[in-house]
Amino acid sequence: MKLADKFTLWFLAIILLVTPISMFTTLSNIRNRIDNSEIERLKAVNNEVAEQLKAGIAPDQYSQGRPIAILKIETPLPEKKIQVQKQRCDSTTSVTDECRITVSCYYTINGVNYQVSSYNYVTQSNQILKGMLLTAILKTMLIALVVLLTVRLVSKKILSPFNQTLNSIQKFSIKKKQPLILSDTNTKEFQELNQFLKKMTDKAVKEYSLVKEFSENASHELQTPLAVLRSKLELLTETDIQKNQATLIADMQNAIEKLSRINHSLLLLTKLENQEFEATTEINFTKQALELLTIYEDRIAIKELKVTQHIDREVNVSINATLADMLFDNLLSNAIRHNVKNGTIFLEINQKGLLIKNTGPEPVFPTEELFQRFKKSNQCSNSVGLGLAIVKRICELNNFDIQYTYENRLHMLRVDFPRIVSLEPVQEGNRIILDQDNQIVTLE
Repeated sequence: MKLADKFTLWFLAIILLVTPISMFTTLSNIRNRIDNSEIERLKAVNNEVAEQLKAGIAPDQYSQGRPIAILKIETPLPEKKIQVQKQRCDSTTSVTDECRITVSCYYTINGVNYQVSSYNYVTQSNQILKGMLLTAILKTMLIALVVLLTVRLVSKKILSPFNQTLNSIQKFSIKKKQPLILSDTNTKEFQELNQFLKKMTDKAVKEYSLVKEFSENASHELQTPLAVLRSKLELLTETDIQKNQATLIADMQNAIEKLSRINHSLLLLTKLENQEFEATTEINFTKQALELLTIYEDRIAIKELKVTQHIDREVNVSINATLADMLFDNLLSNAIRHNVKNGTIFLEINQKGLLIKNTGPEPVFPTEELFQRFKKSNQCSNSVGLGLAIVKRICELNNFDIQYTYENRLHMLRVDFPRIVSLEPVQEGNRIILDQDNQIVTLE
């Protein structure tokens, strides 16, 4: 919900809450003012009649248009010389639906006690309420309409600096190494926000440049000593060495190769984190998968794995071609490396996504933890523990959904493609079925 809409809802809620309270407060004040005004008039009428009695003038039945009742009383006068009585009229007997107010005043005139009473009718509070209710409804509707029509225009002007800042942030790219440019504003809060964003983005650009430079330099500098060690060990193997020395040299060569792979994988993860690969190319994923399968034929044959593959003829995915190779290469190499001899691999690629199943020992960690760096299910010595971390990051960059489960002694990795664009219509059942030698055996 937009900020302007929230302000509108809060303002309307305040109006709806305050209007009934103010209406009933006003109703009470109006009713009391009307009653008090009429009581004062009736008291004045009673006083006028009392003056006539003192002057020996017989008062009329009506005084100032108010009915008068004069009663001599034999008892002493009450302490309260002015008494007011309010009586609601029965709607069956009163067509005016008014309230009767009677004011009784007590006097001692020429030694005689008198009760002088007069009354009149005033409008009942429910009649006032009906009139006020109609006015309040019309007023509330008018205010709500004006708010709805004007709040967007006003908020658009007030929040214009904020929207410009938001657009600048969305267009900002740390890879371009350019400072964030923000528009000027005279609103204090937006000025503070812009100053904070400018400071943070400048710091981020500087730190990104330093980290990127360090990772590239570290990777480059590591390659040289690794190459020297590799060449020296190769020269050493050509000399006369004993059997136990050869074993040690082989272990050293394996360690150097593993260190080289770790260096390459960490550098790749750094590039992925920095989003240096642009996923703007639509590729034929089927073609790239079949090419990689051909490369792994020897490794599959050495482990005597049985491969079952169901691949649609045309699967087009929007992804960087290099990242697509890395994605499939890591998944397939894991399925081979962590498999058992005479095991099985099932591969399926279609418009919805990619599925790889392979036999193998049960993982010692929860499957979701295997996407973390340097997490290895069976601590395979040939694995550096970064393959699935790379796969996870590639999927995140391309909005792919990846799931890893272990069921029925099978490792299952599923990658769902969010958007698949087919260059040619694919008929239902139009897929390639390959044997373990990657040869087409059936075209359905």
